[in-house]
Amino acid sequence: MPLPATIQTAVSPEAIHRASRLFSGGALDAIHEILQNSRRAGATRIAVDMTEVDGCAFLDMRDDGCGIDDPAALLTLGFSGWNVDIARREDPAGMGLFSLAGLDVEIHSFSPVIGESWKVRIPARAWDSGAPLALKPCDLGWGTLIRIAMPEDWKLGIRSVLAQTARHYPLPVTMNGVLLHREDFLKDAIAIEEMQGCRIGVYKADPHGLDGCRVNFHGLQVRHGLPMVREVGMTNRWSVRVDIVDAPQICLVLPARKEFVRNDALAALHEAAEIAIYRTIAAQPGHRLAFTDYERARDLGIALPEARAGLVRWRPETADDAHGRSSPHDERDGAMLLVPTLEADIAQALALAADSDALRPYRVVEAEDNFQGYSWYDRLPGIDAISFRIVHDGIEHHYEESGALPQGLTSGRVENIFLDLVIGRPNEAGAASACPRIAIDALVCRNDGWSLDEAVILVPHDSAIAPDRLARMIYAALFCADDDSDCDSWETQSRDFDREARVTATQILLGPDAALLQAVRMAASDNLSWLIPDDRAVRLVLRRGAMSVDFLPDAEAA
Repeated sequence: MPLPATIQTAVSPEAIHRASRLFSGGALDAIHEILQNSRRAGATRIAVDMTEVDGCAFLDMRDDGCGIDDPAALLTLGFSGWNVDIARREDPAGMGLFSLAGLDVEIHSFSPVIGESWKVRIPARAWDSGAPLALKPCDLGWGTLIRIAMPEDWKLGIRSVLAQTARHYPLPVTMNGVLLHREDFLKDAIAIEEMQGCRIGVYKADPHGLDGCRVNFHGLQVRHGLPMVREVGMTNRWSVRVDIVDAPQICLVLPARKEFVRNDALAALHEAAEIAIYRTIAAQPGHRLAFTDYERARDLGIALPEARAGLVRWRPETADDAHGRSSPHDERDGAMLLVPTLEADIAQALALAADSDALRPYRVVEAEDNFQGYSWYDRLPGIDAISFRIVHDGIEHHYEESGALPQGLTSGRVENIFLDLVIGRPNEAGAASACPRIAIDALVCRNDGWSLDEAVILVPHDSAIAPDRLARMIYAALFCADDDSDCDSWETQSRDFDREARVTATQILLGPDAALLQAVRMAASDNLSWLIPDDRAVRLVLRRGAMSVDFLPDAEAA
């Protein structure tokens, strides 16, 4: 057989034999499809009734729309039969009634053209067979009635399904004569814009959008990702919900109608959503948008002021940063100094210099790269480099991020520790960077490791740092809980490391005897003190392998 000269698209007649597999057969999909057809027919209301005849449960759905002139169009897969206006506005696919495929269905409708009513029964097996079905006259005066023999799985949840489908449907729906609840899909929106044939509602922390169903397609809620905008430092995001009104080019993927066709109309809707968000932000007293978002708004034709000036007060990073730092606080006034993200050991040492002459004039704040580009931010001075000089036995050693000290330099006392900063000043044209040198009271060097054993802890001979302060510094610079399944809880790991840090700090500052007493004191406090009554005191004498315990006399205990 020779090859054909041309080919063309077509639908095989055999497709009808698979009609029952086009849809899931669930109540939600089927009721949505029926409601959409009623709306297209110009109905003003839909009445739903649940009845029982000879032990069989039926769901009757009746509308007061225009009725069906051509009964054959009902069962012609892919032929909608709607008028030109409906076809232009909604692009119906002629597949909706097949959501009932596999069920016993009876349809009653009035034909305005013929002026007569008709009915047809579609047995469950007829959907796939293509067998002819007889039309009969009926007494329906107007509109369309669809009677569905409900399967068992429909009966269990039909009330909740009807409530769900009616909630954002544009027409009133009654169930057994009772009006079902309806509400605007854009309820509680801060602002509503009408663009691209849609109503676009703008929200900040939209509690109704957590399920991802942000688009209402004439009563059908569709899960679809739409643009969101987050302000710097804010938990909530600006988001939108879309109520489609007259947008024929925004189409759902057939037959399931669970997602949108990716086309130019959908891209235009996304851009319209961005415009709606930025217009709403422009109406607010101020914003904290990233500079890239500020530029995006400008590209969309929306003039925004620069982000409100202000930065988070700098808090030294900790090795276990999820637990170790306090809540942020904005600094908005005074001379600010930007501090970049630092390793925990570097940050903890810098914190010791916060009250030095070099840093005292500044409000030390966290650098925020998202603000780069704003004039107020780009004028701020910032720390460009940070390193340390350690003088021990007359030899100078250098330490900085991602570095390691010489192996011979171990924890203990040294002559001096200096913090060297390079502070850039972009607001002073031609000004050289400031390079202050600041003496500090301690330095905990991670030393390219992550444990207390690998770290080197240094304290100058003339340091005034207290054991408790040094212990807190060691903990903050080095402790990071291990989240392996076979490890102790975070609380247990934290407590154990804190004890080690206190003993280590005491030994460096006060010597081994003081460290031993500190270790005993903590062990007794944790494990023994709770045993002692409030009005009694105990003397404990410990030796290796021996222990004596006595109550103190009342006078001595007091």
